[in-house]
Amino acid sequence: MTDAAVSKRAQLFAHACVLAAGIVLAVAPANSQTPGQTSGTAVVTGPAGNPIRDGTPAFTITTSGFQPNELPLQLDLQVAIAADFSALFADTTVTGTSAAIVIPRLLPQKINIWWRVKIRTALGVNVITNAIGPRQTSAWLTLISPNGLNGSMVDTTVPTFLWTAVATHPPVAPWTFQLVVQRTSDGFRPITATLPPPPSGIPDTSYTGFPLETNTSYFWAVTAKLSTGDSTRVVSFSTFVILSANAPLATVLYQNFPDPFPNSRIATTCIWFDLKNQSTVHIDILDLRGNHVAVVTPGRGLGPVYPPGRYGRATVGSDSGCDDRLTWDGKDDTGRTVPPGVYLVRFVGDGITATKKLLFKGR
Repeated sequence: MTDAAVSKRAQLFAHACVLAAGIVLAVAPANSQTPGQTSGTAVVTGPAGNPIRDGTPAFTITTSGFQPNELPLQLDLQVAIAADFSALFADTTVTGTSAAIVIPRLLPQKINIWWRVKIRTALGVNVITNAIGPRQTSAWLTLISPNGLNGSMVDTTVPTFLWTAVATHPPVAPWTFQLVVQRTSDGFRPITATLPPPPSGIPDTSYTGFPLETNTSYFWAVTAKLSTGDSTRVVSFSTFVILSANAPLATVLYQNFPDPFPNSRIATTCIWFDLKNQSTVHIDILDLRGNHVAVVTPGRGLGPVYPPGRYGRATVGSDSGCDDRLTWDGKDDTGRTVPPGVYLVRFVGDGITATKKLLFKGR
């Protein structure tokens, strides 16, 4: 074979090798990657708000960028009570490229939590999302009304009780509630109502239906329970009292008005008092030495025994703001006008003696 023929055959062989190399490059997997690496990412969405109002919150995991040879994925949702995830409260693993996971346990109340997702591909590559947190959990149960820090006044004998609990979602069943209303003074006749579970995810609950006594102090409490065995009981901050126009909370003598008197429009001074319990009542006017000047009551069709109530307020048609039967016009029991000066109104009733100073300007 001539040198030219050998050279030609060598060229043909080299060209065939180049073609072969091109074919290998063309069929190489387009998604091939360096071992131990991945281009996939994940996003985890947890409960909104801070504090969190869900007691068994749902988390949604979505992924993107993972190649077919990396599937299936193992998605591991971790909820922790420590920022370094050394103390896991929940650790749930599912298989797939996305997931919706509800925590099957009630979150602890009033603590900080963090969450993240760990992903393991079919090739053994691990991906960890950034941690979200800290986020605070809510109290499981909060009483709303009547629940003033310094006590509450209620204007109906059948009040509405309102409270809220953290929401729950399947597979955790809704809360069941037991409401108890009890008299403060002696705990007499606790009234109890067991309520059916509210709709899933509805946190606010109210109850109306207990007929209660006026001018009596009560406290109330709610016990909440879950099918998981979790339970809590919360008692009202303070007591509540039902007001009644005919049964005041206490026996009180108010400052007379106008004071001083008389003025250009009103010739007498008005005396108001509230009586908590039925009692004999005596009201008289004294001078500063304690000497009797005039009787206000009993008399003028009033007394001596009064039922509980508020007295001295205006009657229909009066423009003075008071009941004319509970006034003093500056005269003694004989009808003589007394000298100008400072006098005392003395009230005796319901086991109480009270006095108020008044100034008579004279006539």
